[in-house]
Amino acid sequence: MKNPYAGYTVLCLVIALASSMFLGETQRPYPIVSIKFCPKTANQVPNYGKEFSQRAQEKLDKEYCRYERKLLKEVWEQKQFESETPIPESALIIRNIPATQSNAIWFLVAPIASGLAYLSWAKKTEIKEELAYYELEGYKTEIKEISVNARNERDFKSKQIDSNWDKLRVKAGHISVEGMQDKFKRQTEVQDKTHASALKQFDLADSEMDKKIAENLRDKHKADKESQKVLGMKNSDLELESTTSTKLELEEQYRWIYQLLKLPFRVLSGEQGSGKSTLERLMIRLLKDAGYHIVIVNPETNPSVWGGVQVLTDAPEINIFFENFPVTIQERKQQAIDMGIDEDDYLDYLKDKSGLEGKVAIFLMESNTYEVHGVDPDHWANFLKQSLTNIRKWGFTVCLTAHSDNQTAVSSKLSGFSKLIDTAPRVECISTTNKDGEAVSSGKAWLKMKGVNDKESVEVSLYNYPKTKKF
Repeated sequence: MKNPYAGYTVLCLVIALASSMFLGETQRPYPIVSIKFCPKTANQVPNYGKEFSQRAQEKLDKEYCRYERKLLKEVWEQKQFESETPIPESALIIRNIPATQSNAIWFLVAPIASGLAYLSWAKKTEIKEELAYYELEGYKTEIKEISVNARNERDFKSKQIDSNWDKLRVKAGHISVEGMQDKFKRQTEVQDKTHASALKQFDLADSEMDKKIAENLRDKHKADKESQKVLGMKNSDLELESTTSTKLELEEQYRWIYQLLKLPFRVLSGEQGSGKSTLERLMIRLLKDAGYHIVIVNPETNPSVWGGVQVLTDAPEINIFFENFPVTIQERKQQAIDMGIDEDDYLDYLKDKSGLEGKVAIFLMESNTYEVHGVDPDHWANFLKQSLTNIRKWGFTVCLTAHSDNQTAVSSKLSGFSKLIDTAPRVECISTTNKDGEAVSSGKAWLKMKGVNDKESVEVSLYNYPKTKKF
């Protein structure tokens, strides 16, 4: 197949080159002026005779007027060659000579022809590549046909040879016709069973896949139910009914607690009756006013006495909550990355969120008893380790309440991490003894921002928050 685009390419290139050449062939592209100096004789009639005057004029014309000077019209109009002695205009014969016809058309032909040459060459290349592709595909098809024909031919000849040999065996008496028919029957049975087995394998794979899908759906439904139970989505106790219509405003002597609430983690310690529970209730109220969702983890409390907060008391739901906590932190980190939010701005993003999807404050009450009630030590320890990181920027804050400063009493799996908790900010509530010899709150506490061994601890006053668990 001939490709005419190669000829088109050459033709367009020739036209482009020719137009470029003709573009420079214009003889006079600019207008010029022809000037003759023809002075008039002073020997005019009637001072002189007519014949004498005519000869004098012819002599002047022969000497001056036969020469013609040509200048660019622009130069003449600018009077760049004006004589110092003024020459009367009557002595000059001026003739305007316009420019010859411009060959500007060739300026348009050249790029157009060049473009057509390029397009022709591109089309030629495209056709050539397409032909090469089809030729290659033709070779592939031919090779495939030869391979299939050769294989089928081998199979056919093999069967034909086997059939001929079987006939010879029957003819020679090596095998009976019945035996040959029985052989064919067994071969057919084997082929049928092989086909049936293959179909069963497909059915088995389909049934296993259906079973796996059903199990996944069942597990998903079960997980959703457990999550709803843990997260409190269907727990009537989590329907927050605030009993206060205004935010609590503390007096100056109690405002030290605001600094403590801005931290990701703090510890409340002290003897029984020293005022830890009162301080917990105050912190819950202030954090709730600040828009936090409150989660109480206490296996020894009665959920029905609480209101406006989420309470976890059963070991299974506590284990799930502790196990999912590090995962939730990582999910929020990834969410910030996916949304292009700086980690320092993530708290602003959570302002419009509520419940466990927003800001969450976790209160670990009676933490010394968790493992006794069946809380998994590993989940509990991993939760504490995660809490000791900067979880506040991801919308979480944790308050740990313990009767003992011995961290192994809090979690048996905290070996090697006790120092981290010891350095966490804490409030040590100070108890005193009443007239009956019972330990009661003194209304004071030690604020240790640098941990249990803080040498710069400050004595602070404890706010006497009402003894209520409805928030």
